[in-house]
Amino acid sequence: MGKYSHKSDNDLEIMRLKGGDSINDSLDIEIELENRGYEQDENGYFAFEPEHKPNIHNADFERNETSSDRFPFKFILCAAFIIFCLFGTPVIVGYAINYSIYIYIGFILTFIFMYVTKAALPTLNVLFYLGCFALMTRFYADLVDYWEHTDYLTYIYSDSTHFLDSFKYAVIYIVYIAIVPYLLFKAIKMITLATQSKKEKSNLDT
Repeated sequence: MGKYSHKSDNDLEIMRLKGGDSINDSLDIEIELENRGYEQDENGYFAFEPEHKPNIHNADFERNETSSDRFPFKFILCAAFIIFCLFGTPVIVGYAINYSIYIYIGFILTFIFMYVTKAALPTLNVLFYLGCFALMTRFYADLVDYWEHTDYLTYIYSDSTHFLDSFKYAVIYIVYIAIVPYLLFKAIKMITLATQSKKEKSNLDT
């Protein structure tokens, strides 16, 4: 056991800031802090010391390394989603049509949760985004209905509909679903924050 192993972390920090009684004493304090997981910067200062400077290069390197590790996963996930949408858009939109009532209810509920929490909880924000995603998928069927002057499922599964036409609407859906739900989510979130801020300001004035 070290000379100062019986001391608490706080006591060791105070002793380090005051300086040891001798060089060996200071060294013992330093070794004990290192044994407890304390890390020093390039100048030998610990994080609790005023002179400490974070190692920016190491932090940037770790961030870049983590980012580079995640890139293949994100790329594969994105590619899988695009491929699925290219061939599965009729299924996705078909489910949205069949479960329209649940999508409307889910959108309203997630909006209420997001509004009540003032868009401060990331989990509820994600749920609201998914609500926007589902709602815009349902509305996509209405867009195709409008463009083709017939029901979406009837048009897509009709024998007279060419494969390229189905593929075209799959590509349009990918672009549409990547942009529109996000814009809807951001717009409603901004309006929510502005409304909440206005209410808080009026409450302070009164």
